[in-house]
Amino acid sequence: MKPKNELLAALVAGVTLTACGGAWGNGGDTLAPAASAIVTSVPAATYEATSGEALAYETLNAERSRCGFGLLAQDIRLDQAALGHLDYLVQNNAVDDEFQRPGNARFTGVNSGNRAVAAGYDHRQVGETLLTVPFYENAEYAVRFILGSPYYALVALHGLRDVGLAWGPTAVGRTLEMVFGLAENTEFQDAGKVLTYPCEGSAGVMASTGGEDLLISLFTGPVVVWGQPILVKGASDLRVAAASITGPGGPVAIKAIYGDGQTTDPEGECKAGVACAIPVALATNTTYTATVSGTNAGAEFTSTFSFRTGAQ
Repeated sequence: MKPKNELLAALVAGVTLTACGGAWGNGGDTLAPAASAIVTSVPAATYEATSGEALAYETLNAERSRCGFGLLAQDIRLDQAALGHLDYLVQNNAVDDEFQRPGNARFTGVNSGNRAVAAGYDHRQVGETLLTVPFYENAEYAVRFILGSPYYALVALHGLRDVGLAWGPTAVGRTLEMVFGLAENTEFQDAGKVLTYPCEGSAGVMASTGGEDLLISLFTGPVVVWGQPILVKGASDLRVAAASITGPGGPVAIKAIYGDGQTTDPEGECKAGVACAIPVALATNTTYTATVSGTNAGAEFTSTFSFRTGAQ
């Protein structure tokens, strides 16, 4: 059996991630659209039942719904944009390149916003996550890896309403392309209260995640990994005063709390209504209790919840 550090290094080396446009997407309005209630019902998706796209869609919507972020509706135009970019990666032997280059084979648009418009989706905002995992991993693993990487999770959990997916083999593994959209003249989802991911009852979250190079400054040594981050979303004046995680062995070390009133996020993503608490690696198949406290919309809040890690 390989030593744990060697296994973690292999995990990190085998996964590459790209998020386009940060937490708030790219293209369209620079002003945030007005908020609306959380979506609790969407039409049934048309992905083939045993496909990776269906598994990714179901996994992401289940996690979003459980924690109050609202459901995403499948949009076939965004499916077309996602599939077009996946095809571009295959044809050009590229790995997790969020940008396309004019003149290359199967060019459909420089960025995800351009590609959405080319597919007929007139948007206010578009966001993208792009993840390549080893061939032996499935689309559920890919979604959970994204949700375990703070900046990419912010894209996947943002209040956009539509999504398009593509899943398939590329140069070095299997790639999941997710394009998120907010159409013209629509409003983004907002619960009007503090939300967290994970939340009470979350299960199967990543115990150890890596590959997001923007977090390397938090760690020393040859292996750059962290445990499932606690993501907090609230009003624009959200301030997280404290965040803690406790497991069977006692308190878990928190490497950083990024957010307004805490450590300034060097990438500028965890701010203005979003905070990110990033712990050290957690144990697999273990239940943890998290507590987050602070102020939101001028009132104090405390949120305590339990979640369970999965086998990875």
